[in-house]
Amino acid sequence: MNQLLSTSDVPIAAACPRCNKPLIDPHGLGWCKACGYCHSLNESEKTPIGEANAQPTTLGATGSAVAQLPSWLWITLIGLAVILGLTIFLSRVIPLTPLERAIITSAGSALGVAVMLFGQFVGLMRIAPDDPSLTFKDVVFPFRLYGLVFKRLPLTKLTLYLCVWGLALAISVNVYVGGVTHWLTYLPKTQQKK
Repeated sequence: MNQLLSTSDVPIAAACPRCNKPLIDPHGLGWCKACGYCHSLNESEKTPIGEANAQPTTLGATGSAVAQLPSWLWITLIGLAVILGLTIFLSRVIPLTPLERAIITSAGSALGVAVMLFGQFVGLMRIAPDDPSLTFKDVVFPFRLYGLVFKRLPLTKLTLYLCVWGLALAISVNVYVGGVTHWLTYLPKTQQKK
């Protein structure tokens, strides 16, 4: 018993809006073999244009790119700014004698180097299980260690923080506070010239 299909049972192929030919896969891709029209491509092109008009201009795009920077980078930069701000404040606002400047600069430099070495040691302990070729020598000469630290961010962010902040402290106290040459006045030959 063959039954005839009525016209309501046959699925109607969607027509191309450009040339009225039937679309291949009208509910998915919606591609027209005759003229090359693609329904899904046309829809995807419409969506970003509408969203782009709702977005602010280039400043908005730049702002969103800055907001997408990793948190470890922001923390590193904020810590760096705080250290620089404090040393500039210390050197410009608080009146210091030459001896006080020499003490603060020497202590700040020593603390900065100690923080850097500790950060490098932390990095070595974090990376050494994965790279057995690392030795304690890499704490003292950390060129290879820093390459591995940057490859493993954000896992090694503590090392990055300590190294950048320690270096910033050691440099900024020498640049902004200064006064290390005051120690030379205590040498015996310097006292004889007076």
